[in-house]
Amino acid sequence: MRNSTRAEVFQLAETVVRNLCTRTNLLWIVESDLRARLPTIIYGEATAALPELARRAVAEATPDPAETQRMVEEKVRADLAEIIRTRADELVPEVAGAAVADAMPDMAQLESQLVGHAERQVAEAAQRETQQAIPEVVTRSSAEVSKSVIATIGEEQQRALDSIREAVEKEVESALAEFTPNIVRVSLPEGSTIDVGADAHQVLPELLVALHARCHVLLVGPAGTGKSMLAKQAADGLGLDFQALSLGPTTPMSKVFGYFDAHGNYHDTPFRRAFEHGGVMLLDEIDNGHPGLLAELNQALALGTCAFADGMIEAHENFRLVATGNTYGTGADRHYVGRQALDAATLDRFVAIDVPIDEKLEERLALRHAPSHHDAVRELVEEIRRLRALAEEKQLPVIFSPRASIDGAKLIEAGASIDQVLRWRVLRGLSKAHRNALEMADR
Repeated sequence: MRNSTRAEVFQLAETVVRNLCTRTNLLWIVESDLRARLPTIIYGEATAALPELARRAVAEATPDPAETQRMVEEKVRADLAEIIRTRADELVPEVAGAAVADAMPDMAQLESQLVGHAERQVAEAAQRETQQAIPEVVTRSSAEVSKSVIATIGEEQQRALDSIREAVEKEVESALAEFTPNIVRVSLPEGSTIDVGADAHQVLPELLVALHARCHVLLVGPAGTGKSMLAKQAADGLGLDFQALSLGPTTPMSKVFGYFDAHGNYHDTPFRRAFEHGGVMLLDEIDNGHPGLLAELNQALALGTCAFADGMIEAHENFRLVATGNTYGTGADRHYVGRQALDAATLDRFVAIDVPIDEKLEERLALRHAPSHHDAVRELVEEIRRLRALAEEKQLPVIFSPRASIDGAKLIEAGASIDQVLRWRVLRGLSKAHRNALEMADR
C-alpha cells in the first residue's frame, strides 16, 4: 500500500473515532442534564396536573341535575294528595258559602278553583323543595370531594414534610456535633451555676467543682488530651486570672519565686502574681520538674504562706494551683522516659483527676480545622484511633495523641493527602518493627 493511501486511511480512521467520541460526549452531557433536571420536571408536571385532577374529582362527585329533579318530583308527587286534601278543606267552605249566598252553587267553578289552588301549591312546593335539595346536595358533594382532595394532598404533604424534617434534623444534629461548641454548665452545691461556652473536655465540670472547693488539682493524662487548656477554661469559668509556667529539670528557683537584679529591683513571677493577688496558677509538666523545686512549693500549698525573694507573702483567698502531668509521679515509663518521681508529700497536696482522651472533642476540633474536607478528616481520625488502640494493645512505646488528628486536619485543609499526613505527622520516626506491628509496613 502506498504511503499516501495509508496516511489517508489513518486520517479517515482518526476522524471516525473523533466523531464517535464527540457523539458519546454529547450523549453523556445530554443524559447528565436530563438527570439533573428530572426532579424539577416531575415536580412541575405534578403541580400543573393537580388542579385538573381536583376539578375532575369535583365534577365526578357533583350530582346529576336530572337525577335531582327526579328525586324532587317523586317527593312532591308523594305529598300531592296531602296538599290537595289540605287546600280542599280550606277552599270548600269558602266556595260553598259563596254558592249558598248566590243560591246557585257552580260545581265547575268550584273544581276549577280547587285545581288552580292545588297547582299553585304544588308548584311552590316543588320549587321550594328543589331550591333546598340541589344546593344541599351540591354543597355536600363538593365539600366531601374538596375535603377528600385536601386530605389526600395534606397526607402526601405531611409525609413529605416528615421525611424532609427527619433528614434536616439529622443534618442539623451532625452539623451541631461538628461545629457547635459544647456548653458546659456546672451547678455548685451552694446553688450557683458556672457556664463555660467553649469546646471543653468531658472532665471540666469535675475540675470546676474541685477548684470551687478551694482544692489544688493534679491533672494526669496522656500527651495531647487538653490538660493545660482545661486549666485555662476553669479560670475563665470561675472568673479568675490565669497564670502559667512550664517546669523542667533545670527550671531555677528564681523562675518560680522571683529574684533581685543587680540594681536591687525585685522581679516577680506568674506564680507570685497568682499567689498574692488571686487566680488560677498552672504548673505544666510537674512530673518533669526538679524534686527540690517542688519541695519548696509544699509549704505554700499546705500553709498558704510562701517565702519569696522579698519576704513572706500570704496566699490570696482565690489562689488555686492546677498541676499537669503525664504520670502520677511514679517516675519514667515506656512513653515518658524523662519523668521524675514525685515526693509523696508533694502529691498529698493535690486532688488528682484523670484526663483521658476525649474522642468526641478530638473529632469535633479536627473537623473544625478542615471545614471543606469532612470525609477525609473522618477517615484520618478513624485511622489514628485504630493505630492508638493497636499500640495500646501491643504496649508499643509510641503515642498517637489528638494533636495528630488536629494537625492532620490542618494539613488536609491546606491540600495534603491522607497518605502525606500519615507520613509527615502520624508515622514519622517510627522504626520498621513498629510499623510492622502497627500493620503500616507499606506506609
